[in-house]
Amino acid sequence: MLSKIARLLPLIALLLVTLPALAQEGGRVLAPGTPVSGILNESAIVQVYTLEGQANQVLSVLASNEIGVPLALILTDASGNALAQVVDTEVTGTSTLSGITLPEDGLYYVTVFKAGGVQSVSEVTFTLALTLDAAGTQPAATAEPTTEAVTPEATGEQPATAEATLDFGQVVTTSGMQISLTWNSTDDLDLEVRDPVGGSLYWETPTVASGGALSGNINQGCEVTTAQSPTESATWSPGGVPTGSYEVIVYFQESCAGNNPVTFTVTPTIDGVALTPIEATLLPTQTFVGSFRIAGDGSGTINPLRGVVSDDLPASAAEIIAGAQPIELGAFVNGQITTSQPYQAYRFSAAANDLVTISMNADTGSLDPFLFLLDAAGNIIGTNDDLGVGATDSLISNALLPAAGDYTIVASRYAKALGGTEGAYTLSLNTQATDLPEAFLNLPRGLLEVRLLWNSNADLQLLVRDSSGNAVFDDSPTIRSGGTLAAAGNVNCTVPTGTPFSYIYWPTNTPPRPGSYEVEVWFQNECNDPAPVSFNLYVTYNGREIFSDTAQPLVGDRYLTSFTIQADGTALPSEGGIITGIDSLNYQSELENALPISATEPRNGSITFDNKFDLYVFSADAGSQVSISMNNTSGTLDPTLYLIGPSGILVAENDDAVAGENTNSLIADLTLPESGQYIIIATHFGALYGGTTGTYTLTLSQ
Repeated sequence: MLSKIARLLPLIALLLVTLPALAQEGGRVLAPGTPVSGILNESAIVQVYTLEGQANQVLSVLASNEIGVPLALILTDASGNALAQVVDTEVTGTSTLSGITLPEDGLYYVTVFKAGGVQSVSEVTFTLALTLDAAGTQPAATAEPTTEAVTPEATGEQPATAEATLDFGQVVTTSGMQISLTWNSTDDLDLEVRDPVGGSLYWETPTVASGGALSGNINQGCEVTTAQSPTESATWSPGGVPTGSYEVIVYFQESCAGNNPVTFTVTPTIDGVALTPIEATLLPTQTFVGSFRIAGDGSGTINPLRGVVSDDLPASAAEIIAGAQPIELGAFVNGQITTSQPYQAYRFSAAANDLVTISMNADTGSLDPFLFLLDAAGNIIGTNDDLGVGATDSLISNALLPAAGDYTIVASRYAKALGGTEGAYTLSLNTQATDLPEAFLNLPRGLLEVRLLWNSNADLQLLVRDSSGNAVFDDSPTIRSGGTLAAAGNVNCTVPTGTPFSYIYWPTNTPPRPGSYEVEVWFQNECNDPAPVSFNLYVTYNGREIFSDTAQPLVGDRYLTSFTIQADGTALPSEGGIITGIDSLNYQSELENALPISATEPRNGSITFDNKFDLYVFSADAGSQVSISMNNTSGTLDPTLYLIGPSGILVAENDDAVAGENTNSLIADLTLPESGQYIIIATHFGALYGGTTGTYTLTLSQ
């Protein structure tokens, strides 16, 4: 084991050349009871100290600093063989080599360097204190001369194999590590690198705790572009670098010169040794994932499994179900995901229309959880990657089970078998009691199903607007495309029997047309029930849940979400939430791209699934009168206008020019309150959460 560590640390051999000279310098000799101080900075990435020891003496060395920078220590003999090492993984500012029994009389060296994650600290002053005890006084706790390893306990009959062991340690490098992304077009590609200890190096987070830093974002937004080998690089400075699995993600963010495929190369270089380059080709909007591993001896290997991210299971459904371990409702299990074990599966039994919630939370490492829920036939009825923005744990909340029988939970990670994140997790399975009437259990089935359940006597209206802009709800229970309202709970304050529910569906013999759909929940009336309202909304397409959410609206609130049915039969959900108008739009970050508009030049634009709003600006004097119109010229677009004044305050807004008759938008004969630049926000009903799309003409009259 000790010879392995010696191979881990090529820096030691390099330092041996200068150790005799260093031993003669003042302040570089360690003696018991006499602390010494040293400095680590860009020109001195390591410091080496000597000491004289005798066979069977027990050595302890304490390194500390006042600013809490994590340090690493290595003890070597006169020949450069590593005897022990320690890393301040808890980031306390203190590292201790404790209870090391010296094997022979002679000279020993103590090497000090910054642990991974502190390259942003340019200089640190530290203190070393040596203790040498006689043989036989060695403390009970002995420092293990290996890199630290974490092996999470697995419960729930999870398999425990040597290949699944998680190893979180560090190696010392003399030239650091670099991961470069290079391509040959003006298109906007982005690099992300996830380290083994949970850091995610991306253009939004250009530094991470392990010490990595990302170069500039090349061809960003197609504004300033180059086709001369554009390159983005992730760099770790010389010193400690975490061992383990590194996930490399390449995003084809935007096509800047035609929707052409782009071939790229990713090259990891570890301590000056380049690994086999990864080459692949992406289409616009696709995402590529690959990974490589740094072993305990400092060597690197490329994972042969890599490719474009998909929604596929990590193995066949039959294989997953056959190997699933049992789990009971209300229970939790612990497990781990590694490259050799990219998923674990759990089986449970439930009744039809049970509500279950499944959570998968990462406990260690870099793990980015991903959940699937399968029915007895292996169909995917629910998935979740991230439980929220910036939260990479996974949650399938209040899933409504369609039938009695066995279900399978698949606990995996982002990109599944292709992924590179690893770590331990906790998975829990819980159920929620409901009082569903017989009518709910006997609802007709459809290709597209929208269910709404809530908890009070309140009147909540469910409405679905199809890809042609036609809406099905209680005042229009059927529409030409096949949408049908089969249940309307508490309509007009009808007292419910059991849990109130509403249901809209497209029959199996009437497939819903491709395009954008909106789902709206309107809290119309409390119906003399003051209890807080909470509802669960479920959207299922082709037997698979594509969207679910829980919300707590107030009287008058409208909740909105949307999804798009594509020509290939898949469905893409959008965000959902209570409509708050302009507050849901982050328009401030787009102001630099706003287009000028004048009374003599109308503007044409489009609102799409990926473009929720456009910005326009004009200047005017206080007291001037203006009219602004936004008219649909194609598609299902339901225009909405907002006008922001020079001081940043909302001056006017409009959804429908004539309520109930004309869904175009019009701000008419408005007297402006102040002089300066005004901002027009052209969007659709629901702002961020809206789903209507199409082209428009915007006109300003002054």
